[in-house]
Amino acid sequence: MIKAAVVGASGYIGGELVRLLAMHPEVEISAVTSRRYNGKKIHKVHPNLRGLNLRFTSNYNFDTDVIFLAVPHGTSMKIIDDYMGSAKIIDLSADFRVGLNLYKEYYGEHLKPELIGEFVYGLPEIHREEIKKAELIANPGCNATAVILALYPFKGEVSEAIVDLKVSSSAGGRRENVASIHPERSNVVRVYKSFHHRHEAEVRQETKINAQFTVHSVDLVRGLLATIYFKMETNEKELYKKYFRYLKEAFVRIVKEKGGMQRLPDPKYVIGSNFVDIGFTYDEKSQRVILFSALDNLIKGGAGQAVQNMNIAFGLEETLGLNYLPVYPI
Repeated sequence: MIKAAVVGASGYIGGELVRLLAMHPEVEISAVTSRRYNGKKIHKVHPNLRGLNLRFTSNYNFDTDVIFLAVPHGTSMKIIDDYMGSAKIIDLSADFRVGLNLYKEYYGEHLKPELIGEFVYGLPEIHREEIKKAELIANPGCNATAVILALYPFKGEVSEAIVDLKVSSSAGGRRENVASIHPERSNVVRVYKSFHHRHEAEVRQETKINAQFTVHSVDLVRGLLATIYFKMETNEKELYKKYFRYLKEAFVRIVKEKGGMQRLPDPKYVIGSNFVDIGFTYDEKSQRVILFSALDNLIKGGAGQAVQNMNIAFGLEETLGLNYLPVYPI
């Protein structure tokens, strides 16, 4: 059995990690940490986990095989030295996802620049072979995962794209924020980032495409939809061929129907799963391509992808503990 510790288990992604790991047939949870909730039973924070015999601890010295850092951005680089060499590390913050120049452009100064090059970018559909040998894995951002997987087949052919993102409230994390309370968040379609979203850095790094994000908060608890626009002389048959690279990918579904409500990706139909649904349309007159990419930000955009990376890094079947269908209706 693989012993797994979740550092920062009180957040939404931390809670989903615990849920997935608790059901994983090859994993034993060795520790779930939280300074704020030290000593409390886990269901006091995550009521859906009632029945798990786990308590939060603030003791960060534990014997484990893999450590998931489910901590806020900027925290991992402050605590990484405490864990280096003791276990495989899967970091779910943004601290080690991109090179130093991009990090400085989008985030500012880095406290551990010498470690950035040691981390593998944990997007299995692109970096599977590197992940197999990795000791340090940087789990991608939720928006970045959706956009990169949709755009990657166009790497080298497209230089610029416009990305419209509709994101849910859970993407903002669990910390108290007036913008996320129900009276302010309900019934909104609110623009909160029109340029220079931090996940652009990951897209630029992985696809070499200058993707400009505009992000909207919408009235969803979980899930996101990326709508991506660019011009290219092509046709629908060729667009289908672009996505042949994903035919053997367990968690990528190409959604392109001729009609009906579900003819293109919708986050409603991936909730609770590790799937990303990708679709497209093309207008010959304007030569405009529109891509659509939907995923659950807490699963394929977070905890599920982290478990997928763990499976690969430990030589397990990649889908182990993740091979289930989305929840519907929701």
